[in-house]
Formats: sequence, C-alpha cells, structure tokens
Amino acid sequence: MVSKKINTDLTDIAELSAVVDNQASSSKEKMDELHGEACNLKSEFSTLLDEGDDFLEILDNVDLLAENEQSIFGDSFDDLMSELAEPVNTRKTTRIKTLHIFEASGDYTDTLINARKFAEKEGIGLSNPYYAGMSQLEINNINRILSEKYKLSALDKYDYAFAGIIGIVMGLVDVFLVGSITDGNKDSTVQGWLGKKVDSGYEILVKNYAKFEYAAGNHQGPTPNFDNKATAIRWLENAHKVSYDAATNAHVIDGVVKGMNPSNHHLMSLAHEPSILGLIIGVLDQLTSKATFIDADGNLLRVSTDSFENANVTNADGVEKVINSVTNWFGHTMSDISGASGSKGRGAGLPSPFYSLTQKLHFGSFDVNGKDMDIAQLSEWLYKQGLDVRALTTQAIPVVVAEVLVRLYCLFKKHFYYGKSWKESMPLANSDNPDLQKMLLTSIAAFETLDIADALARGGLTPKALLSINFVGLVDLSFRSIQVLRSHHRHLKLLDELDDDLQVEWSRILD
Repeated sequence: MVSKKINTDLTDIAELSAVVDNQASSSKEKMDELHGEACNLKSEFSTLLDEGDDFLEILDNVDLLAENEQSIFGDSFDDLMSELAEPVNTRKTTRIKTLHIFEASGDYTDTLINARKFAEKEGIGLSNPYYAGMSQLEINNINRILSEKYKLSALDKYDYAFAGIIGIVMGLVDVFLVGSITDGNKDSTVQGWLGKKVDSGYEILVKNYAKFEYAAGNHQGPTPNFDNKATAIRWLENAHKVSYDAATNAHVIDGVVKGMNPSNHHLMSLAHEPSILGLIIGVLDQLTSKATFIDADGNLLRVSTDSFENANVTNADGVEKVINSVTNWFGHTMSDISGASGSKGRGAGLPSPFYSLTQKLHFGSFDVNGKDMDIAQLSEWLYKQGLDVRALTTQAIPVVVAEVLVRLYCLFKKHFYYGKSWKESMPLANSDNPDLQKMLLTSIAAFETLDIADALARGGLTPKALLSINFVGLVDLSFRSIQVLRSHHRHLKLLDELDDDLQVEWSRILD
C-alpha cells in the first residue's frame, strides 16, 4: 500500500501543479485577448491612415482662388466639408481585467500555502488536482482505463433502484399470489392462486405422462380414464412398482424404520427424491432388492425387501437392467409427484432435492403447537404441511422472474448504452461481472424483506411463520450474499496487488 505520507506529498504537488497550470492557462488567455485587441487597433489605425491619404490627395488639387473653387471641385468640395464637419464615431473602450498571480517564494511550504489561498480566492477547484491540465477527453480515457484496471463498479442509483423495484414487485406477487403452503385438508384458502395453478399443472403432467406410457405399450382391455387424477396415479403405481416403496413392502419394513408412516415415507426414503441422489439410490435399491431410509433418529438404514419391480427390471441383466431400473424409477417418481392415488386434499408429494438429508439434523429446539422439535422434526412437520416439490416450484416462480428481469436489464444496458456486443453483454453473474451480482443481491434482498414481513404478519415469531416463508428466495439470498462477499474479497486482493505495483512508480516520481 502507498504510505499516507507519500499520498499527502503527491497531493500537495498536484495542488501546486493545478494552480500553476491555471496560471499558465490564464496567462495564455490574456495574451490571446491582448493580441486580439492589438489587431483591432491596428485595423482601425490603418483605416484612419487611408482616410488621411484620401484627404491629402484632395487638398493637393485645391485651387485657392475663390473664383475657381466651384469649377474645380463642383459639388464634391461641399460634400467633403460636410463630411469633415460630422462628429467622429469614437470606438468603445475595452477594459482588460488585470491578471492576478500568486507569489512563489523560495520556500516550498510558503509557496504551497500561497497557492492554496490563491486557489480559494480565484475559485480554482482542488478537489481532484490530479485532473488539472487534462482535457475532458483525456479524463474520460483515464476514467475508463482505471475502471477496467481496478474493476470499479459502474452502477448508479438508477440501477439499484430498478433492481429494488423488481424485488418489491415480485415480493408482492409472492405475498398475494403464492401465499402459504398447505396440505389442502385444513385451510386451503391460505394457498395463493399461483400455488393452485402449479398443483393443477402437476396433475395435468401426471395424467399426460400416464396417457403417453399407456399409448406406447401393448395393453389389453378398455383404456383407463386417465383424465381422473386418482386413476392415472394408480395406473402408474401398478406399472412402476419398486422395492423401496413402503406401500408394497409394509410387511417387511413395518417396525424396522422408526417413525415412518404413510404420510412421511416419501421423505424418509432417499430413493423418492427427484434428484441425482434419489436416482442413484433408487437404481441401487432395485438392483439389490433393498430399500434405503433415514429413520426418526437420523440413522441410515439399508433394509432387505421383496422385489416388486416390473418384469422389465426383474427379467433383464447387465446394462439393460440398469437402464430399465432408471426408467422404472422415473415412472414411480411421476406416480408420487402429485400425491398418491388415495390421497386426501393435495396429498403428500415428493420432497425437494436433498431435503431428505434434513432428517439427520437432530439438534436445535422449536416449540411447534406445544411440542418440542429439533430441526429434523421441524423439517418433517413442514413437509407434512405441504412443503414438497410443488410448493417449492410455486415459490421459485417470482424468484426466477425477478432474476430474469434484472439480467435482461443488464444485457440491454451493456449493449445499447455502453455499445458492447451481444456476446460481451451476456448477463453472467460470475467473478467477471460483480455489478450484476450486486443487482441480483439488491433485488432478492428487497424481495425477502417483503416475504419475511408477510410471514411474520401471518404467523408471528412462531414456527407457523415458516409456512409463509419463500424458502427458494432465502436460499437465493444466501447464495447471492456469499457470491458478493467473495467478489468483494477478490476485489480487495486485486487492489492490494495493484497498490504494490504502484508503490514503485510513486517512489520513482517523488525521487
């Protein structure tokens, strides 16, 4: 880092240079002004000389005899005398202001003091003396170079205002259209319009997938009524039976997996996760005729079960069996994503990716309706209340829309305002684009401010408030905060490296 003393010395020199430069510029302007006035005087003097020569020429032809006066001049003599009798138009006097200068003594300190007093008296700005003597074009070029070199933020108040407004608008969407999570059995009115639409969309997805599979196979008998949700789910359940499903292996795992029941078996069975983790465990369970669970105490269990997979899995070998296990896992996932065939209300859908791992977090203490719960139990309670893939999909919609709008804003501003190419303007929130990271953080922070305020208004300082929290927004807020902090740390490290390089140059200039 450049020392404080060196910075002070350089600033003093820059201030003195700024005053000297101002004196030089003012002196040049005065010289130009004097030169202009001298040229004007020379022009007027030349005009007077020309008029005098004309007059002398006329006088040379004058005949002093009175009787010849009229014959020689005619009317021209009268005209000349009349012109000479007119008053002379005097030129307006131009007053040139005195050029003020400051006193430069042999003592550097006295000269610096006099320069500062002179600058204050003459209105010479010393707020940024390093720019003195530079043209606006040079200043703009330096600012551009410094901005790129030091990766300075180009955001202004309008950028932050836009990001904040987007966050507020999407926060209002979350409050009024997303609402609270619900299992659909108690108070379904707390679920927003958007949540109901997403639930309906998943139902349509399940029905259409059942129709697609049925049409692709060779089936006998009448076609089931796949427009009925329960019928479509029941057909998929029968077509994609798996060894890890509690419904088909209840006689084997009953009493083995502590705390598991029909309302939470999707949460405790890791193969039911719609994620890469669920896929791997689901295929492994089918190949080994076992089931993988996390029980109420957080223990990871592998239970031997009966093999209930369809013939495509049990009759296949090698790579074909693995591929058919993947297909069977996906089909069974589709049968559970919108609840079971006998579900009441919304039904218990599938947990979000990696949400099952919360069952290992047995610490903390929360009072939920008079019952003490740790984090694992609280997570199970939230799942039973309706926090599944469908609910999180609903919560993700306003968060994703807000992020897309902010990214589009940055894309268009870079391209149309800064004149960059479409490729250079791509709104990627990486380490090379910290300004976009800050705007995304501003947007989601405004979003979550409204979201948390709404949750507290609905549930107070109790776990009930969690039913109205947008968990996707919280995860995004945490991610963006860490991202901006990491970028800020990298920026500080870059400044230290640049300052180390500048230290040598500053010392050279001082010497």
